[in-house]
Amino acid sequence: MNAVSRLRLIFIAIILVVAASWLISIPAEALTSGFWRLRSSIVYFTGILAIGSMSIAVILASRPVQIESILGGLDKFYRLHKWLGIAGAIFAILHWLAENAPRWAVQQGWLEPRPRSTTPRAAAATGLDPFRDWRGIAEDIGEWGFYVLLVLVALALWKRVPYRAFFQAHRLLSATYLALIFHSVILMDRSYWSEPVGWLLAALMGLGAAAAFISLFRRIGADRKAAGVIETLHYHEANGVLDVGIRLATAWPGHDVGQFAFVNFGGPEGAHPFTITSAWQRDGRLSFSIKGLGDYTKTLPKRLFAGQNVTVEGPYGRFNFKSGRERQIWIGGGMGISPFIAGLHGLANRQIAGQVDLIYTTRAPAEAFIDNIRQLAEQAGVRFHLMVEQQSGRLTLDRLEEMVPDWKEADIWFSGPVRFGDAIRDAAVARGFPLDRFHQELFEMR
Repeated sequence: MNAVSRLRLIFIAIILVVAASWLISIPAEALTSGFWRLRSSIVYFTGILAIGSMSIAVILASRPVQIESILGGLDKFYRLHKWLGIAGAIFAILHWLAENAPRWAVQQGWLEPRPRSTTPRAAAATGLDPFRDWRGIAEDIGEWGFYVLLVLVALALWKRVPYRAFFQAHRLLSATYLALIFHSVILMDRSYWSEPVGWLLAALMGLGAAAAFISLFRRIGADRKAAGVIETLHYHEANGVLDVGIRLATAWPGHDVGQFAFVNFGGPEGAHPFTITSAWQRDGRLSFSIKGLGDYTKTLPKRLFAGQNVTVEGPYGRFNFKSGRERQIWIGGGMGISPFIAGLHGLANRQIAGQVDLIYTTRAPAEAFIDNIRQLAEQAGVRFHLMVEQQSGRLTLDRLEEMVPDWKEADIWFSGPVRFGDAIRDAAVARGFPLDRFHQELFEMR
């Protein structure tokens, strides 16, 4: 099973566990006592799924490296985080509809009004609800929190929104999530707290609240940050890649080849993730190759200078070529070549071992950049294959088989555009290649 399939199973398992905890916590008549009782149950069910999904999404956003190996790296964290965030928004929409659609139907005369004895406020009327005076406020906060949630999720998912706005939207999402916790705690059926669903939600919301405060106070990754200065800069104008060499002044735990770090060059933009292209030599130096793809990265060649202070947070990721099989094929599409540059350094320095073919596909060839990769490949004993798409076309499995006839005997490591990697993977699996031997980096911040 490859990383994507494992993530899908984890995602489905999370939803099923939350749903099952609710199902075993409710009395049987909750689903068989007429429309209004059923509607009340659906309101609670969708709300619990929404806050449960959002809680785990917020926890993952705090980058808990203690469970990184379980999910296969921080790039997998963010894929699962994205899915759970979308699921939370969808469940919130269903929750809002379950609450409001029947009211509209009553107003239109399509549905009989709800009997007073079955209203959600019945428990409060008995005097047993310690939060009854807070219910109106909690309802208002929940409704406005829902609207804000939809706007912020849309901003986070819309890739045309600048990274800075995306970053700020995520911080506001943490505040919105805390408001929705208040809404959930005040309005959730009191009987749930003594049942499995209450225990589960208490744990998830407690951890989620802690993660939200970590985000709001800008403490994510605080214990994994190192300070340094820019030591070298080399801009490859032909393909828009900037090589940045950093010398760290504070402790760095070391890193495996293929890992990445969040680098903050200062200013309001905040930290961005970049693959570390140098192997760790215990000399306090890190290298990054940064492609000018967006508004921010395109400005770096003019903004950065030697001696500039930087902060580096990491390392993160598990794209480290440790699969137990020495025969490997590395495929780098565009700036997906970055982890393989680190891998070449690792092979040359005997930090990793393997019999490797490296295939680099690019639309913007830069002679000096490619020469550097070719020299590293020679030093590492790696067979290097260059494909310039304007001349050779795009890499397909047939072309791969021509270059590496024994490809089925190797593990394949892919980094590059997601759809490109998916096409190679699906074609390989269709010809009998084991899915768990195709390793694909999934890192996308949004």
